[in-house]
Amino acid sequence: MLRQFIAVAEELHFRRAAARLGIAQPPLSQSIQKLETRMGVELFDRSSRRIRLTEAGLVFLDEARKAVAQADLAVEAAQRAARGLVGSLRITYVGAAIYDFLPRLLRVYRARFPHVEIHLQERPTMRQVRALQQGEADVGFARPPLSGADDLRYLSVLTEPLVVALPEEHPAASRPVLTLGELAGEPFVTFPAHEGPSFHARLIAACESAGFSMRVAQEAVQMHTIIGLVAAGFGIALVPASMRNLRQVGVVYRDLGQTVSPLEVDLAVLWRRGEPSSVVTAFLETVRGLRSERQG
Repeated sequence: MLRQFIAVAEELHFRRAAARLGIAQPPLSQSIQKLETRMGVELFDRSSRRIRLTEAGLVFLDEARKAVAQADLAVEAAQRAARGLVGSLRITYVGAAIYDFLPRLLRVYRARFPHVEIHLQERPTMRQVRALQQGEADVGFARPPLSGADDLRYLSVLTEPLVVALPEEHPAASRPVLTLGELAGEPFVTFPAHEGPSFHARLIAACESAGFSMRVAQEAVQMHTIIGLVAAGFGIALVPASMRNLRQVGVVYRDLGQTVSPLEVDLAVLWRRGEPSSVVTAFLETVRGLRSERQG
């Protein structure tokens, strides 16, 4: 009804206003009369051949335009929310994700959805599982396989090889490729088993397949801390290849030679089962798009 009033007020002619609105003139005239009756004021002066706005009509026109503009904004906001264009998103991630996949993903996502407020927190895999289960996070980037996470869904987004992080003064640092067997007897800086069980088990199994047991000299939860401890001379570390992007002074990265099976780790996006919110749905669509680009 407000849009009909605005059309008549701007055209000052019922027939032209009706044509502009795409309706017949009689229903438009009746609608304006009902509006005046409801308000108890005359909005138009019909005493001459050309209608004019009354003082009340002029005031009402200004307010009606504001109301319609605000209603349009409300509709747009609701539509953006339905498409995942506004809201907030809590993302948790393992440390290595921030050195490769996650920054590129966030650039793409923020360009598409600039009005979504993003909250980031680094957590080991099992802490991510608990945060998602307890509703403290919306999506996570962790290392599968997952235990005790039947209520979560996940999609692998990246598979990368492991490399060796060495102190730059290490005797083997000058060689571009090392074999796993050559690392027997070395002190290792690694992830604690209770924080990343699948990653830890993968390292233990790889060393055993190379004929030795890993000697753990130091444990650390954050990947950048592991690299820092390598730089400090506490030992060497097997880390995802994306950690090469962390250029720590005093540390070099070397490829691993052929092993019985590829020494690789996965990065997966996690979310709760059920119907995800529109913001999460839009984020997962962006993840899938970037994943397809990398695989292509």
